[in-house]
Amino acid sequence: MSDINRQIRESLGLPPKQESHPTVPVEGHVCDFPLWSYSKRRSSVTRLHIDYDDGSFVTLKAPEGMPSPNFPGYLDVLLFFGQRDLFEQEYIEMSVYRILQTLEMDPTDGRSYEYFRRDMDRAFHLGIETDRFRHPRTGLRSHVKYFRVLRSMDIAKSRRETSTFCFETLFLQSLRAGYLKRLDWEYCLDLDQRGEALTRFLYGHLLKRLGEKPIYTRNLSGFLRDIGLGYLTEGEPKRKTEILKRTVYPALDVVKGIHSQLDEQENLIFIPKD
Repeated sequence: MSDINRQIRESLGLPPKQESHPTVPVEGHVCDFPLWSYSKRRSSVTRLHIDYDDGSFVTLKAPEGMPSPNFPGYLDVLLFFGQRDLFEQEYIEMSVYRILQTLEMDPTDGRSYEYFRRDMDRAFHLGIETDRFRHPRTGLRSHVKYFRVLRSMDIAKSRRETSTFCFETLFLQSLRAGYLKRLDWEYCLDLDQRGEALTRFLYGHLLKRLGEKPIYTRNLSGFLRDIGLGYLTEGEPKRKTEILKRTVYPALDVVKGIHSQLDEQENLIFIPKD
């Protein structure tokens, strides 16, 4: 708000106008399902299965390997700048140069372009199988859905030319039906630029799980399965604790707007910050 507008509101006895922050729309299941790796080492994973406590499941099949920690940045940029387009058409048009430049990745470096194409190729081949979609009429989880995020891509050989990214119909239907979360664009972009893929996923995931609830509680083992880190529960307790202290706990500590704590029964408690 400009100083003049602020002075006018004060002279009229009006409260300060709340500043609006730009947001990026993310389809709800993208918040729920870990569609990308949090580390380069785990990018070689080709299959991930999660069983939820309510009896539902999701299976991610990634024949080319999971998209790397850079992928959430590519997706955030596409959805932020193309969000209006997806409510009128099935595709977003943008140059790879602009995507890389927004993420502060050198757009003139051939390796940046190669990594982008590799990750988008992995994302294109990644398939999702789940029964967590509820039927629009009955509200029941009566069907198993098979879908992808991207239906087709035309990636220009020249980074400065426009590329086209066409999203899958089920993804678009869910997005247009309002099954989405609006995340703080500047915060997501900062995490993407710094390669904080785990924190970036936890931010959207926890906001979705909290919804309008005042508190969200999940046992530690179940939480690790939910976010695609269930393999940590299979190792020695001491080793698991060491990894958690080095990765998950620091990420949870900096998730914007959410306070988290672990109780004596190994339940994670999440509370929105004021």
